[in-house]
Amino acid sequence: MKITYIHHSSFSVELDNTILLFDYFKGDLPSFDKNKKLYVFSSHSHHDHFDKSIFNLEKIHPNVEYILSNDIKITKSQNTKFVGANERFLVDNLEIRTLESSDLGVAFIVKVENKTIYHAGDLNWWHWEGENTPEENKFAENKFKSAIDKINGENIDLAFLPLDSRQGNHYHLGFDYFMRNTNTKIAFPMHFFGPCSLSKVFKISEYASPYKDKIIEVNKDGQIFEL
Repeated sequence: MKITYIHHSSFSVELDNTILLFDYFKGDLPSFDKNKKLYVFSSHSHHDHFDKSIFNLEKIHPNVEYILSNDIKITKSQNTKFVGANERFLVDNLEIRTLESSDLGVAFIVKVENKTIYHAGDLNWWHWEGENTPEENKFAENKFKSAIDKINGENIDLAFLPLDSRQGNHYHLGFDYFMRNTNTKIAFPMHFFGPCSLSKVFKISEYASPYKDKIIEVNKDGQIFEL
């Protein structure tokens, strides 16, 4: 797999015959192989996860299909499938499953070419100290855990997981719970809202010690990883 970190929560994953693009809204896109079909996923309509510019990809790539959360309400392509939470469906040779986000939209689980790839979107343990009441934080915790518990113990080859510095000392909660409750081989932090260096900070923290070798450090936009 060739993985490119584009910006914020956007990654592309290039496999032997398939390219997946997740949650693009800005940044420099790789030069995608035009002999491979491109599948564009958008987990929800927030401005940092979706932009209508994705529909311009059809002008430069010969074979594009869009899989969008149904809260987005916009398309400029006939090759668009809108999806809701807790769905299972096929698109060509992709087996796709969605989970309900703890914020808006969905998380994606994609099985393709003998790989299982998870992109969280905004499905995360959102704990906002001083902003939310204890009851609101507990509700968010329960909603997140309820979603992840549906895939408890699942084998995942590649996961993209939020690691948001705005949560202060609670930034690690969702990432940690996911890693401890799934059999994930490789995990990329995302959704930093600040320097990418948080991925390194987390990797050497005590929280991540049981699975630190599975975490990939993200340092800059456009970084390419060959796995």
